[in-house]
Amino acid sequence: MVQLPLFRGSAYSGHIRMRRTLPKTLFGQLVLGTIVAQTLLLGLFIWYTVVSQKQIAEVRTRQRIGQQLDRLASACAKQWAKGDMASLHDVLELSRIAPTIEVARLTDLSGKTMAVSESGRDQGLDAYELDVLKDATHQQIFSIRNGQLEAVTPVAMGGKTVALLWLEPNHAVSLNTLNAVVRVSLTYGGFALLANLLPIFLIVRSVTKPLRRLKRATQQVMQQNPGLPAGFPLPVTTRNEAGDLTASFNTMVRELEEQRRGLLETLALLDSMLGNAPIGFAFFDPGLNYVRLNQFLADMYEVPIGQQLGRRVSELFPGAMAEELEACLAKVFATGQAMRNVELSGEMRHAPNVRRSWLMHFYPVRTEQETIRWVGVIVVEITERLQAEETLRRTEKLAATGRLAASIAHEINNPLEAVTNLLYLLRTHSAIDETALSYVSMAQAELGRVSEITQQMLRFYRQSTLPRMTDVGQVLESVLDLYQSRIVAAHVTVAKKFSGSPGVFGLSGEMRQVFANLIGNALDAMPGGGQLVLRARRGSGRRSDGVWSEGVRVSVTDNGSGMSRETMARVFEAFFTTKQATGTGLGLWVSEEIIRKHSGSVRVRSRTGMPSGTCFSVFFPDAGLKVDQLEVADATVSAG
Repeated sequence: MVQLPLFRGSAYSGHIRMRRTLPKTLFGQLVLGTIVAQTLLLGLFIWYTVVSQKQIAEVRTRQRIGQQLDRLASACAKQWAKGDMASLHDVLELSRIAPTIEVARLTDLSGKTMAVSESGRDQGLDAYELDVLKDATHQQIFSIRNGQLEAVTPVAMGGKTVALLWLEPNHAVSLNTLNAVVRVSLTYGGFALLANLLPIFLIVRSVTKPLRRLKRATQQVMQQNPGLPAGFPLPVTTRNEAGDLTASFNTMVRELEEQRRGLLETLALLDSMLGNAPIGFAFFDPGLNYVRLNQFLADMYEVPIGQQLGRRVSELFPGAMAEELEACLAKVFATGQAMRNVELSGEMRHAPNVRRSWLMHFYPVRTEQETIRWVGVIVVEITERLQAEETLRRTEKLAATGRLAASIAHEINNPLEAVTNLLYLLRTHSAIDETALSYVSMAQAELGRVSEITQQMLRFYRQSTLPRMTDVGQVLESVLDLYQSRIVAAHVTVAKKFSGSPGVFGLSGEMRQVFANLIGNALDAMPGGGQLVLRARRGSGRRSDGVWSEGVRVSVTDNGSGMSRETMARVFEAFFTTKQATGTGLGLWVSEEIIRKHSGSVRVRSRTGMPSGTCFSVFFPDAGLKVDQLEVADATVSAG
């Protein structure tokens, strides 16, 4: 039981070795097969011929020996009757004239040799002959060693057996005949083999040449190189099955190329759509690993594609965000149902302090067997949209507050005018003493201040929509009046450096909004006190289109905390703010839009450390705002 597998293994390995030694080409296999078949056929033919010739030769030899025995026995009987025993030797020797007789021997009934031919001298009867001696009462032809024939017949005198005549045929004659048959058969087999190989050489060449061409072309097709194989279409050089196969191959390759071209076009279209779509695409395997994503999603995540492929979600998103996303993917794999409008928020591992939000759609990707191979995800980042919505809500609150403040200021303005008139009448009353008069003067001053604040509030709300020459100094003074209480409370000193009365042709309300944003930000940067420097003068500078022009330059400088390079790079970006919950991120963005609307430019310089501070420099060119620009941007932007 142990040797059986070894025997099988040995037989199998031998079979493998035999297969490896066989020719690999059709030509070699046909030649080898023809040689083997012809050899086997020739061997069978020779074997059959030899066996048949041996049988025929044996029959003929028996007949000839029987005739020769009768003649020699008669001749010996005549010499025996004459009593001439010496002539018996001559009779036996003369019998060898026939080439078929090898030895002739005459013995008595006991087997003693009485006369023998020369070739049989010094030889007696062997064991086979002695065995036949006791039954030699009639003519017998029997086989001795190696199947050779020998014959014996009694020699009778007067009806009485007086001696025995033994005859050994010449076996070389039979062998010569068989050898001649074998030589003829081998000669015929050789010529037959050549006759069979010649058509193989002629026919197989016409078959193997197209087959080799087909093999090379098939290998080129299997390599999946774009385009048709070299030398396509293949030439059809024969009209047999090889030619039909070549023609069918040409048709198949042409159809495959058309299908490949259509598939490549479809894949290129899908890949271009996937790569250039303005939304993110990603595909996950059942292990929740990234298997494909487009460049837009990689840019959205700020992580290269190569660092995401093959990685799990938890390696990119920390904590609850990764758990929620993996739960959605696992659910789609389990149920096969798509999930739409899934809003997820979290932080990326490379930006842990920035919270972002995405709107995702999950859908299964099935194969032909209806099994879920991947799960696709469509990702849209909604961080800015949510920030915009929140900013719009804050802005609406500010706008509502502004409208309420304007209506309150309007309502207050009417009784203020009445109180102002009453104080004027009281002051001119003759019965009032000096003390009461001083009180009335103080009341008129404070009431005037309240009236001025009310007018400033109304100016912010009721901005003019028509451009006019505006005194920049007066606009700055009105903004300072509005922030007077904050300036005093923050212990900020204000330095005003106005050169003359520089005027700008533009919308005074929008200019007031720009300076209010700049001064307000400066006050926010100095919560513990500081100095605010306002400068306004005529000068030269670059317009928004880069052209050098004359105009008015206004700078707002503070010695507050300053800004970092990263903050300065995004300071005019919409919704960007460093004031957390109190800022909207729209103030400087709107201010820059207003400055560009007036064809102006703005520069900012800032530094942190000691000393620190920020300077915004605004340049308004002469006649920077054209009347036709108002048709494009007529709406007034609210303060941020």
